[in-house]
Amino acid sequence: YCSNLANNQLSSLPASLSSLTRLRKLNLSHNHIAHIPGCVYNMKALVFLHLACNRLENLAENIQALVELQILIVEGNSLHSLPKALCCLTRLELLNLDFNDIKDVPQEMHQLSRLEKLACHPLDKGLHIVHNPLLKPVKEVLEGGLTALFNYLRAG
Repeated sequence: YCSNLANNQLSSLPASLSSLTRLRKLNLSHNHIAHIPGCVYNMKALVFLHLACNRLENLAENIQALVELQILIVEGNSLHSLPKALCCLTRLELLNLDFNDIKDVPQEMHQLSRLEKLACHPLDKGLHIVHNPLLKPVKEVLEGGLTALFNYLRAG
């Protein structure tokens, strides 16, 4: 159950794809998507969602519907911020936010306890966030790794 729609200049998906409720992997990278298509939120079995190199400026709160998600890749977009709803995806093991326009992260992000570390190598599990104009948390916090980041967020 895998669908690869990468490199197709797509800006949307037909609503009929909502019926793919058993789909586990969806690759929509390298397209022209500005908003995650609504049908994606019905694909509740997704464990892998690849949206790198699109035109996303935000992630909708609906993202929390994808409760099985373990890998979410949204690098190379224009994300400005992250919704608190993202922090409900407690099964995430890899969250790639590199090369966006993110200035701060939600305090609730420490709930993503399966992200084991701040990751550098593209294939590593963990949180990829370094290539962003972060104002909060500051660079010094990130130098302490994921534990330092989560402690920082818990402290509010």
